[in-house]
Amino acid sequence: MENDFIKSAKLRESQRGSEEWTNAKGYISKSGLKKIKQSPAHYKFGEPFVETPALIEGRMYHCFVLEPDKFEKEYYIFDDSVVCGALIAKGAKSPRSTNDYKTWKDGEMSFADGKILIEKSDYDRMKAMKERLFSHPYAKMLFTNGIAEQGMLGELETTAGTIGVKLITDYRKDKKHAVIELKTATDASLDGFTRDAAKFDYHIDAAFYADMLELYYNDNRAVQFIFIAQEKTKPYAFNLFEASPQFIGQGRYEYEMLLQLYKYCLDNDKWPGYQCFCPNKYGLLELNLPKWAINSLDYYTY
Repeated sequence: MENDFIKSAKLRESQRGSEEWTNAKGYISKSGLKKIKQSPAHYKFGEPFVETPALIEGRMYHCFVLEPDKFEKEYYIFDDSVVCGALIAKGAKSPRSTNDYKTWKDGEMSFADGKILIEKSDYDRMKAMKERLFSHPYAKMLFTNGIAEQGMLGELETTAGTIGVKLITDYRKDKKHAVIELKTATDASLDGFTRDAAKFDYHIDAAFYADMLELYYNDNRAVQFIFIAQEKTKPYAFNLFEASPQFIGQGRYEYEMLLQLYKYCLDNDKWPGYQCFCPNKYGLLELNLPKWAINSLDYYTY
């Protein structure tokens, strides 16, 4: 890793949800860096993070693939197809509105014992996705003999001062010096995922995680970063992508600049909006039309 910005680092493993993790105030993550890229004001004063259905679904699939034992402990497969079929056979037009169904559901909830409910149809889809993914020998190998969802905290000694960072890798293979990130996507083709990578700043993720792991290993070996993108609809197609030197280089440049900006904001308690990206002190930007909007305007009279 060629890096003149980071002089040294003290990184340690830390579980998400632990007391240490919860009390790590002022430690910035990859999602925080991307908020800073939007603007420091968005990071500091923006709306609280709200999980979308897509994020919840993605986290559930992550757990199913990467942490199957944890999945069994935290999720309960809710299947009411049999009881609904029986009630319909008895003449119920709206089986879920009947007292018999409600009694049955109360019993199911006691079995669930506070676990997160997952519909049987969603479970079947995830099962089919995982079977499709693991039918590829290399993809299956990438998710074996590694560490899933491991958190890490650390302090970076940089040219801008000490900066606290936090990260959680989807899957780590320490012997191979590899990080694997599992993404669900609507389009896992090369063109489709390239667009997503640019749109969602995946280059920042890859460079930040690869560099932090390289500092953690501290043995002068580069860290390989691999994305596995899988579509959520049949045939559940997927692709494997290795982050290129260009991809990592751009991500490294951006996360270093964003860490410097974050440190400045933190030290001075100043959290500007978009104006911090404006090249003049007045915050005045030149507005031009994009090329696609510049057209000839013809008209005809007959």
